Amino acid sequence: MRRKLLPLAGLYLVQGLPYGLQSGLLPVLLRARGLSLTRVGLAKVLYLPWLLKLVWAPLVDTRGSLRAWLVLSTAALGLVCGLLAALPPADAGPAGLPVTVAGLLLLLNLGAAVQDVALDTLAVQLLEPAELGPGNTVQVVAYKLGAVLAGGGLWALVPALSWPLLFLLLAATYWLAAALAWAAPALQQLPASGPSEPPLRSLHLLQDLLAMPGTLWTAGFVLTYKLGK
Repeated sequence: MRRKLLPLAGLYLVQGLPYGLQSGLLPVLLRARGLSLTRVGLAKVLYLPWLLKLVWAPLVDTRGSLRAWLVLSTAALGLVCGLLAALPPADAGPAGLPVTVAGLLLLLNLGAAVQDVALDTLAVQLLEPAELGPGNTVQVVAYKLGAVLAGGGLWALVPALSWPLLFLLLAATYWLAAALAWAAPALQQLPASGPSEPPLRSLHLLQDLLAMPGTLWTAGFVLTYKLGK
């Protein structure tokens, strides 16, 4: 079980980095660069890909290899961080984030959301029923640790760590995690995803869910809560 949980722990740790970065460290950095409090709050709209995971989750579950989805999404996160390192928002000001930086942060959340779907599906397929309890513990602890390291741990380094160096460090971390996902023996024997479902099945399931009493109200409440945190 250890040979399964160790790579999962590393991957869940890097999965928590974007949340800690954007909920803890990034608002402080943007505020220090002149972004107004209103604009800093509105930047949470960039979390939108996390709310839309159900749109591409069936594609990740049914097309291609989960290991390939995981490696590609993690490597893509490293690429986005590398681009962010080259584009520090020096001219943010009170008007808002530069469009390019905002777009890259949106892509960062998109890549992290795809990685989340692939990693959770992979963990369920990889672990035996008796291993799901320890696996869930590793998931929660490693994800929270990643969020704390990005939100608080990196903050301690900010006086000596510029915006470019910060994102270069994150890029290197993601590329290392992608190499881990590719090379880990436990992840090389996963079954390929099954055949895709009928094209309209997911849409029908979503329509059935929205038709249930209270669904829209609950969705609105959760959305307001998550974006207002």
